[in-house]
Amino acid sequence: MKNPLDLIIGSKKRYNAYKKVKATLPDDYREAMDALEKYMWNFAKNDDFMDVLNDVLQMFQENVGDGSTPRPSVRSIVGEDPVEFADEIMAQYPNALWIINYRNKLRDAMKRVEANA
Repeated sequence: MKNPLDLIIGSKKRYNAYKKVKATLPDDYREAMDALEKYMWNFAKNDDFMDVLNDVLQMFQENVGDGSTPRPSVRSIVGEDPVEFADEIMAQYPNALWIINYRNKLRDAMKRVEANA
């Protein structure tokens, strides 16, 4: 088992690296990332959640391009509903989200109720 202090230091380094890259985004992309991050952290369970944030950041980075063509709008990246966008991405990382565990517990409880009825 890893030393808890090493886990904390590693997590902090990883988050700081993420923040440095996010700071290089154009203003509108960075503001969108800030809003998505604020929403999605509400469901984070552990350090694995940085994988989610890094994947979203990568999407925005890929759309910045090299400047030879106009970059897509934030809306064209996240779609009409940013909540749906965030939820779909987070659903790909069930181990990083506490809400998935609670949803599964509720489903299991209902199955037990039905089985005992």
